Amino acid sequence: MNRPRLFAATVPALLAAALCAAPAASASGTAAPAARPHVPHCVASDGFDFNKVFHVKERIIAPPATCRVAIAKEPWVRAVLGWSTQTAEKAVYPAGYTPLRRAPIEDFNAKFVSATYVHDIGTPQEQTFTFDKKRVLRTGLTDLDGFPQSVPVSPPLKALSVGQHTSTVFITLSAEHCDGFTTDRAASCLPAGTIQFSDDTPFEVQPRPRDTKHPDRRPD
Repeated sequence: MNRPRLFAATVPALLAAALCAAPAASASGTAAPAARPHVPHCVASDGFDFNKVFHVKERIIAPPATCRVAIAKEPWVRAVLGWSTQTAEKAVYPAGYTPLRRAPIEDFNAKFVSATYVHDIGTPQEQTFTFDKKRVLRTGLTDLDGFPQSVPVSPPLKALSVGQHTSTVFITLSAEHCDGFTTDRAASCLPAGTIQFSDDTPFEVQPRPRDTKHPDRRPD
């Protein structure tokens, strides 16, 4: 995976934080629990399997065009491209910048406060959910070029209505962070505060497939 493009420098304070939990799975009324339906994995063109790497059993909405479908009444997870940094030994920084941690990736991790997920931004249906670092930040990863990487991955999010939606991700940092790749502040640094970390990713919520055991049942 590659570093994300940032589509905004800073943004004003977002809506109040809210938490959402996935519904508990129910067992069948007879001997054994009903089998869970197969959930297609989100796999990028380079073979990166988001579900496998992040140990996610729900459908994932992510940058690859093949990962843009959720199912009605089923929770889903939002993933983005990760943030990569130079190694500690080769890191360089703009003049006047002093990292909080020697390794740039550890500096990013230390300054990462939270991630905010906005559904249908700018519409009457807009919803905002914020989760702290412990719930979202996946660390100890490397990107395709072998650089250290961290990735914010949401907890399971509540199902949305059938139809077209967008998902936008913001992150909040406690202080300025520089990735160690260049001495160009504009190219290598993120400002303190809340910044947009993804584009307004479009996706579709589709009706649940017809239950083959109950052919007269209409799709949800």
